[in-house]
Amino acid sequence: MRDKKISARRRETKAHSPKGGKVVTIRTEGRNLGAWRTFAIGFFIILQTALLLLFYLGVISYFRIYQLIAFVLSFICCIHVLSTSKPGHTKTVWVLFLLLFNSFGYIAYVMSSEKLFFGWAKRRYNKIFKRTQGLTPEYAPLTHVCPQVQRDAEYLWNAGGFASYCGSPVKYFPSGASMFDDVLDELERAEKFVFIEFFIIADGVLLNRFCDVLSQKVKEGVEVRIICDGMGSHGTLSFQMQIKLKKAGVKLFRFNRIVPRFTFALNVRDHRKIIVIDGKTAYTGGCNLADEYVNEKRMHGYWKDSGIKVGGGAAAGFTLMFLRQWEFVSKKTEDYRKYVLPVENVREGAVVAPYADGKDYERFVCKGVYSNIMAGTNEKLYIMTPYFIPDEDTAAILAEKALSGVDVRIILPDVPDKPYVYRVSVDSAERLISSGVRVFKMRRAFVHSKVVFSENCVAVGSVNIDLRSYYNQFENGVYTNDNGVLCDVLRDFENVFKVCKEVTEKNSTRNKLLPRMVAGVLRVFAPLM
Repeated sequence: MRDKKISARRRETKAHSPKGGKVVTIRTEGRNLGAWRTFAIGFFIILQTALLLLFYLGVISYFRIYQLIAFVLSFICCIHVLSTSKPGHTKTVWVLFLLLFNSFGYIAYVMSSEKLFFGWAKRRYNKIFKRTQGLTPEYAPLTHVCPQVQRDAEYLWNAGGFASYCGSPVKYFPSGASMFDDVLDELERAEKFVFIEFFIIADGVLLNRFCDVLSQKVKEGVEVRIICDGMGSHGTLSFQMQIKLKKAGVKLFRFNRIVPRFTFALNVRDHRKIIVIDGKTAYTGGCNLADEYVNEKRMHGYWKDSGIKVGGGAAAGFTLMFLRQWEFVSKKTEDYRKYVLPVENVREGAVVAPYADGKDYERFVCKGVYSNIMAGTNEKLYIMTPYFIPDEDTAAILAEKALSGVDVRIILPDVPDKPYVYRVSVDSAERLISSGVRVFKMRRAFVHSKVVFSENCVAVGSVNIDLRSYYNQFENGVYTNDNGVLCDVLRDFENVFKVCKEVTEKNSTRNKLLPRMVAGVLRVFAPLM
């Protein structure tokens, strides 16, 4: 097994020196972007858009009264936007769009309705959830934990039916390499099934190691299923690797494939990161299944990520999470009880609560988890995130906590992966400095960890602090108050702070006119980032 490991300790040492000094360059490889397939899909989408535009121009050339009718319809849509429960940023963008492009804005708004482009999917999810009720333990008040954890556990149950498992083993990993080392060890011991769900699965050293282990496991009678996102893995998971996996006996499905058709459904993505082994062990975190997440390939400086491992009942929660998504993408029903192990209703020990979010849930659960942790802290609130584009509620909570004397700190990357998103993220964080929030950038690194930590609890998972994660994507995470994990997460933050540079009001980019103007313009499109 040693030759198959990622060698986390060796790779972490090479990638970043203890004093935050020189970063050792690691070989960079270009991605296979599937250029021809991407070109073909883009061409057909542009062609369809052009045909719609020609039809529109033809209509207005024959019916001049159309302009008046279109304006009235767009104005009615503006009223409807303001009356909905959409986030404030989203409302602003839609009203601006409808007023500027009133001739056809109402058409785009109607087409963007979830009832039209996602209604059929929502009905399927409702059937799946209704059929699989009762597979998690019933909620019972937790009397052995602090009031904040009690409230958070009750929220998770009421908002999404997520059980809080007490006494489940849990372990935190401060890097993607250390997590995947552990995953490969556990895969070697798999006996019944392996479930894998990632936003990005990419060809490379890491996937080859997975493929070798999984192929052997299939020969031993282990069932292996994989879900990847159609957009996230587009151009990264080659056709040859897909054939190799399927020939080995691995079952593979893509969520929401990229198709040459104009539809708002393309904006709905599966951003979850889940690995389940035999229903007894599960992993999640910020890492995708690609070389950059273990610093095998250098993309944007040193890649800082994190993960978490759970066992016992908490692993059963992830099994159910995966199987519901599998039934949706495969369109095949099955007996979940073959995979979801019965859980003893323990009321002692640390709380470990797996949770998820997406179009399959009525409420924005992941945003609620983060908001509750932020609102419940009284001492410290540490955040690690690659993208920081909070809505008004989140920004207000952070400012109020800092003004109340809470030690609020945010760690962002120093090296951006998407410059336009990074510009808005930095600007959003720097706006909070005047309220007492401390902002840090990890030197020569891209921070991809998604961690929200307080003195009482922590959430680790796939959820960014941005509008896409909060409202559009399928996400997941783990909430826990385990003392061992809290100590490990705090140690991770303290180690990262040592290699960070702090952003203050004096060196803030908001002191410069051009960056502030650019961020202001880009902020309008924040709901799309």
